[in-house]
Amino acid sequence: MTERERKLREHIAVCHARAKTHLGATDADVERGMEFHRELLVCDSFTLPWSIASSAGIARINRAIEEHWSAAEIAQLRLDVHAADCALDEEAARLHEVLFEAAGVDCTVINAGPGPGLQYALRGIARFQQVIDGLRERWTKAIEAQHVRDAFADGRRAMMFSANNPPADTGFADGFEQLQWLDWFQRIGFRMMHLTYNRRNFVGDGCMEVNEGGLSAFGYDVVARMNELGIVIDTPHTGRLTTLQAAEASQAPIAASHTVCRAVRDHRRGKDDEQIRAIVDGGGYIGITCVPVFLREGGGTIVDLLDHVEHAIKVGGIDHVGIGTDNGYVAPPPEEPQMLPMPAGRGHWWSHWLPGTLGGGNDEDRNGSLSWVCWPYFTVGLLMRGYSEEQVAKIVGGNALRLFEEVARAARGTAT
Repeated sequence: MTERERKLREHIAVCHARAKTHLGATDADVERGMEFHRELLVCDSFTLPWSIASSAGIARINRAIEEHWSAAEIAQLRLDVHAADCALDEEAARLHEVLFEAAGVDCTVINAGPGPGLQYALRGIARFQQVIDGLRERWTKAIEAQHVRDAFADGRRAMMFSANNPPADTGFADGFEQLQWLDWFQRIGFRMMHLTYNRRNFVGDGCMEVNEGGLSAFGYDVVARMNELGIVIDTPHTGRLTTLQAAEASQAPIAASHTVCRAVRDHRRGKDDEQIRAIVDGGGYIGITCVPVFLREGGGTIVDLLDHVEHAIKVGGIDHVGIGTDNGYVAPPPEEPQMLPMPAGRGHWWSHWLPGTLGGGNDEDRNGSLSWVCWPYFTVGLLMRGYSEEQVAKIVGGNALRLFEEVARAARGTAT
């Protein structure tokens, strides 16, 4: 075992211990939950990329910094290195395997298209296709729920592609051309896409807008085309009125794949009970996120995560709720070389958030009970709260797969 793997395993043990403490779980609770978790098909309905850089990858980033690449170029290179080095480097591949063994996650709906525009989505697709190709004995690309089930039966993991933003770029000539991008991205594997990311775009309004106008005329066209293509309409960063109108207009179930319940924690990134009902009335899906500041003011824990899951079930029913962590995992870096400081500046990403809506809180998502490697303890906690094994199986994966199945079924025979 390398020193880096030893540090990774130690950190996983710390996160698990914090989860056990917050839950007040006994050794018997943990043993029962862990054993059952290993049997389950677990699907995270929205995952951020893991961060497992190799020494060679860190050296590439350092050269880019020394050569004065732009902040945007360096940011993309860092994503390439941290997400895809596991397909190129033996040690990074080993750490990647340890990470997934600890989490017990069998399907990850990965954020493969972060940021607006064509180049971000294409680079994201290339990044994760490289992982799938390089680790083909352990991974497969899934474009439908049955692919996930088949991979699980074969002892492999599945990856589905989601876009954190609509990949249609505002620079294209007209709405008809923008709609065509939905077709092309569906063909290369996207099966879930956001309508908006916090702010207003050509589709509708995001959850950070202070004066909301709802879906645009073009937005209604986007909803219809996504229905035809079998792409899940995802609304976690979408405004209230836009969400309600999308739920009403859609002919297929829609989702909020990584959100919280505003009745539990009144945060702009959450959904109120009316939105939850509108989504589930159409057969949709509510995934609860692990971002601490969204779960509770000042930062939540695994207990708050389960409180939000419980409220969503009370409002929407056991068949429509799951977990979309909106989280990745940062593995211990290699000892050499040390990464150089990033150039000073601010990223455009922060402009999508209103002051006070992100940041602060605690470290539970990185070093504690909400860490991505604590998935088995989500199962432990659900069992401790009295959910049956059948119900837990739905929450930790079955409901998300049912969503993809029903959206595909609604689209079958209609895509052109």
